[in-house]
Amino acid sequence: MTLLQIVIIYLVVLALLVNMGTVYDYAAKKGYEGLKVRWISFIPYYGYKYFKEKESLRLIERGELEHLISFDILSKRIALYGGLLLLFIIIMVPLSTVMVLSINNSLLQTLLTVYLIIILFLMHQGTVVDYAGKKGYIGIKVGLIGMIPVYGFIYYKNKKKLRNASPQAIKEVFRFSNMLSRLFIYGEITLVAVVVIVPVVYIFGMAFANIRTDIPNQIWPDQPSFDAFVYLFKETNFKVWYLNTLSIALINMFVGTFLITGAAYVFARFSFKGKKAGLLTILVLQAFPSFMGLIAMYVLFWKFGLLGQPRMLSILYIGGSIPGNLWLIKGFLSQIPKDLDESAMIDGASKFQIFIKIILPLSVPILTFVAVSMFMGPWMDYLLPGYLLRFKPAGAAADYDITQQWTLAIGLFRFINDQTYRHYSAFAAGALLVGIPITALYMAFQRYLIEGIMAGATKG
Repeated sequence: MTLLQIVIIYLVVLALLVNMGTVYDYAAKKGYEGLKVRWISFIPYYGYKYFKEKESLRLIERGELEHLISFDILSKRIALYGGLLLLFIIIMVPLSTVMVLSINNSLLQTLLTVYLIIILFLMHQGTVVDYAGKKGYIGIKVGLIGMIPVYGFIYYKNKKKLRNASPQAIKEVFRFSNMLSRLFIYGEITLVAVVVIVPVVYIFGMAFANIRTDIPNQIWPDQPSFDAFVYLFKETNFKVWYLNTLSIALINMFVGTFLITGAAYVFARFSFKGKKAGLLTILVLQAFPSFMGLIAMYVLFWKFGLLGQPRMLSILYIGGSIPGNLWLIKGFLSQIPKDLDESAMIDGASKFQIFIKIILPLSVPILTFVAVSMFMGPWMDYLLPGYLLRFKPAGAAADYDITQQWTLAIGLFRFINDQTYRHYSAFAAGALLVGIPITALYMAFQRYLIEGIMAGATKG
């Protein structure tokens, strides 16, 4: 099937859906609703003509019917149905492909069967919880009982109602549209969970498999071992790489956040000549990716004798993060009422005291978000350290081991890129250890991160 044929089919189906929605709304305005009305609405031209000739069961104005076929309503309906149809195609095409391939593939058959069983299990549990909720039963106990197949329905069917719910309201739980919605929601959640969890489990399995040159073809090894971790710590400079990266990340987090916060405070709370031009200049600088200045960075590091010194990379990381984070913090600080500053100044507080005792405590969410994001940067960056740390520092001895100035990104990449040092399990083990400080930081500051992500987005 050619691309043109696919586009034509898409447009035809979209036209049918738009026609159905318009005619059904037209019929509903006149008082006709139900499944039969919806089926008639699918028939092009006939559906509209049929309900146009029908007598109106409600008192409506002619303008209400004409409004349904106005450009404004039709354009919104086309956009809505077009998006939903495209989403349906995106979901169904891969799913249909997997189902077809699973016919001759036992592994895919097993995975698909497990996937469907999980969805049915979640649908059963969700339906029982909704059913019990209608009767007035809520809580963890309801969710646990809902996990028991069939028994959950029997248990709550025989329980006395604690809430005055009508039989019709209880039947709504088993309505086709509700079940279909539940199927879609749990299917999507299960699919996302599989996409996220399976690679993580695979990395764990590879880390404990002790495989050097072959990529493992199973998620979990038959005989797990810690050999890859032993290899990392005893036969490589992994501890040095880890210390280099951690030190850069900590410098970024503390020094960078301090400098950017001070600059953002000045732009947010003070008025001075060139303020607007400075902010616009910083905004323009943010539009250029950092790798565009790679040659300039190399020349500067070479001239100042900074090549081969990993902690000096913090200068570039902090400088590159200033534009975006300055605007982010500045937007947040602009939302803090200036009346607080004026009240504190009347009480005799200096600008520095206002900043330390008033502004900083109120800015914890955005500062936490910026600090965590700056801490994460060096752990995942390969381009900058890979280019500037491949040279010996000035005055180094002839037998100097260049690997001791590497960061984790350079060292770990060597395990999958260099034929001589290839070790897939060591790469996976190192990747797991990289995640420890980042995970710990997220867990420690998670209550501030969500608020910080949204902070500064409303004003700037």
